[in-house]
Amino acid sequence: MVATEYLTVEEIASVMEEVVEKFLIPRFNELGMNATGDWLKNVGGEAEPGKGLIMGLDYTEQLVKGQEPTTVPLPDLKRWAKAKFKLSDNVAASVATRVQRKIKEEGTTWYEKGGSNLLEVLEEQDTINFVNMKLRQYATPRIQEQLIRQLGG
Repeated sequence: MVATEYLTVEEIASVMEEVVEKFLIPRFNELGMNATGDWLKNVGGEAEPGKGLIMGLDYTEQLVKGQEPTTVPLPDLKRWAKAKFKLSDNVAASVATRVQRKIKEEGTTWYEKGGSNLLEVLEEQDTINFVNMKLRQYATPRIQEQLIRQLGG
């Protein structure tokens, strides 16, 4: 792993943004999770000193684990149905009512399947290798410069 004292917060944030674009969003799209586009607009990379973060909407947890049986608000489901299936208001309202009943009784499809592998992409070797490579590109020249200074060269 790269020594974080040789990296700026901006560099770490930039790498996290690349991870979102190259790994997380493609996985989200592969899983067919997009409906309204809200999640895509709000997911992104950030950083704190020495730490990269990926931030998203609260319902990311339901995308990962699914929604256990509960009553989901009808307006949310109507909006989802309109966006996901390009339905009119009346048809979307009917679909939303049926989906609400199904989720209340059984949970979402992702819940029934035991969840999704959306966030697992962040722990896959290709992603880890990419992060390490990008961080090394930033840190290596600074580390080399520091060593040259310490060796009196």
